[in-house]
Amino acid sequence: MRTPLLCSHCKRQITGRYFKDYWGNSYHVEHLNKVPTCNYCGRLISRELTKGGTTYSDGRRICMLCHKSAVEDRVKGKLLLKTVHHKLENLGIEILPFRPEFYLIDRSRLKSLAGSSEKQGFARFQRETVNGIIRNFTMDIYILKGLPESSFITACAHELMHIWFYSRNLTDLSPQLEEGSCQFTAYLILKDMISPEASYRIHQLMEDKSPIYGKGFQKVFKMAESKGVKYWLNYVQNHKRIL
Repeated sequence: MRTPLLCSHCKRQITGRYFKDYWGNSYHVEHLNKVPTCNYCGRLISRELTKGGTTYSDGRRICMLCHKSAVEDRVKGKLLLKTVHHKLENLGIEILPFRPEFYLIDRSRLKSLAGSSEKQGFARFQRETVNGIIRNFTMDIYILKGLPESSFITACAHELMHIWFYSRNLTDLSPQLEEGSCQFTAYLILKDMISPEASYRIHQLMEDKSPIYGKGFQKVFKMAESKGVKYWLNYVQNHKRIL
């Protein structure tokens, strides 16, 4: 006899249509419009499934499974940022000197900087040039406060790739090549993290269908997977767009 399918939220039997999330949890369809969803893992937030959750002052919802690794301390955030920087150096993505000013900010502040409340980070770069050659530069890196660690690392890798472009005066790339490359940089860091959360972030990158971030990532991923990371890094320094 087949074991009845139970709803992961209310524990009642499912007999009709239902929804199944990335994590294998099944829900009655009617819950989707009534129960809040975690912004960072896609699970329905409930005591039974995620040990509850909380809502940040800027409106973001996060379950307690994600909240336990949330980066809310500047010292922890800067340490993770430096760790990501070191890993990028090992991949040939060097940013020297690396003396960033680092800030954890809320969504309203990020929107005022980046022009969007959907982004998770923003990088600002200023350079000093002599005869067109960059002699020195400063960088400010802003990351959304309260991100789960895997999301925080994703945002750090993405913004550091923007800094890498700026530090090489690569400021006229097509949005698809630049943002796709930044997303691919995040992928390179995530794929070496052995955790379900990192795998979920990779799933999000792979499934993104947006014309700039998603399609850009897919094109860069295809290039780097077939020809290598060094080829991709050389490509972005010699081309303005990706076909």
